[in-house]
Amino acid sequence: MAVELPAALPRQRWFGAKGRAISGARLRDCGELGDRAWLVLADVTFAQGPDETYAIPLVLDGASAATSTLSLALDVDGATRAADAFDHREFCLELLTAFERRSVLPTVRGGSVRFACTDRFPLLGPAVSVAPRRLTGEQSNTSVVYGDVLIVKALRKVQPGPNLDYEVGEFLTSRARFPHVPLLAGAIEHVSATGETTTLAMLQRYVPSHGDGWRWALDQLGQLQPEHVDEAPEQVFRDLSRLGVVTAALHGALASDARDPAFAPEPLTAEDATAWGERIAEDVRRTCAAVRTRVDTLPHQVASDARTLLASEPALIERARDLRLLAAEQCAKIRVHGDYHLGQTLRTDAGFVVLDFEGEPARPVAERRRKQCVLVDVAGMLRSLDYAVHTAVSPAGAPSEGGERWVQRATASFLEGYLDEIARVPVRLLPASPSAFSRALSVFELDRALYEVRYELDNRPTWLGIPLRGLARLLARERGA
Repeated sequence: MAVELPAALPRQRWFGAKGRAISGARLRDCGELGDRAWLVLADVTFAQGPDETYAIPLVLDGASAATSTLSLALDVDGATRAADAFDHREFCLELLTAFERRSVLPTVRGGSVRFACTDRFPLLGPAVSVAPRRLTGEQSNTSVVYGDVLIVKALRKVQPGPNLDYEVGEFLTSRARFPHVPLLAGAIEHVSATGETTTLAMLQRYVPSHGDGWRWALDQLGQLQPEHVDEAPEQVFRDLSRLGVVTAALHGALASDARDPAFAPEPLTAEDATAWGERIAEDVRRTCAAVRTRVDTLPHQVASDARTLLASEPALIERARDLRLLAAEQCAKIRVHGDYHLGQTLRTDAGFVVLDFEGEPARPVAERRRKQCVLVDVAGMLRSLDYAVHTAVSPAGAPSEGGERWVQRATASFLEGYLDEIARVPVRLLPASPSAFSRALSVFELDRALYEVRYELDNRPTWLGIPLRGLARLLARERGA
């Protein structure tokens, strides 16, 4: 396996280091599930940079290995081949049975793999359909749905310590009793011989939906002529107001337990505000430096917006320092979603459900676990609304007047719902002063738009105008335009 794995990994959708040269792979540990399946942990080494550990469940099946995206030679009871276990119905059912039995499997390195369940694990009688189906289109994880009852979200790149999605999901499900998330029903954990625990998968109650919030927004916008998207039905804006309510209720739930040090609200200090502002100011410099080296190669309209950004660099750096207002307002910081946008929600018959509490993937886990200002999430959703209308109407061209009006109405609707609900939370999470709220929110929108500029510059230069226009609006707002 170690010989073939480095060549096979870059072909997998879930492998996150496709841009790094692999120098080798070695077995960290593995445990047998059933007669022919193995839960494998492999350490992958690179020519440069730190190692990564991947969870790679395999089924010994020479026949199906030929058609699987992952096919490896193994020396187990004679030479054979192994394939991705999630392509096998029998393996998926074995996982569910292991949850029902609360199984603990020994591993070859003296550790164990345990299947833990919460009180939200349902009773699976013979009349309950649990036919497994693997979801397509995912990248960093692999999910299998069992009927319309449960869903296993298998992590691929793993590391020891608390998994953020599991940690926050357990808090919201078991303690805060927050209804707008998939309820946590269990987890698969690897425990090493030294007692180090690594989350391999989460088990959640399945939420029937009409797709994610991003697809919902694009579908709504796609039904209208580009020049008239601001004439969307009032129900769309009422739904966005409801999304604001759900977001504020989420923040209230995350601030609801003062006894748990991992979740208890803490004073947002002057040191916090200064550090956040300085990081964002440095991101302004870093982003402008990246744009400056590429501005002459950009399409004409985008290049014009890029030069406006470069001319605004001092003003944006000064804007980042507005976060000092947060400490003066005596706000609290809490655990937040951290990577909040329309794609992190599901649109259901009852409204919206919030998903995936792993935070922004590019940041270290320790940083993602830190308590922050709730405006990080608010700004992320506002930027997502901006992206939605421009994706539907004018991703590469000049913004339509209708599109700009839609963004304004959508933003106002979301904030109306959010502010109405957050006022009910007993912990002060926002500045009481409307001007301080507006200025602080602008800084976090700036932070998100800078990230978007760097992403588009590297991946979709023709889309660069979307975050650049967002930055221009932030500056115009400051001038009172």
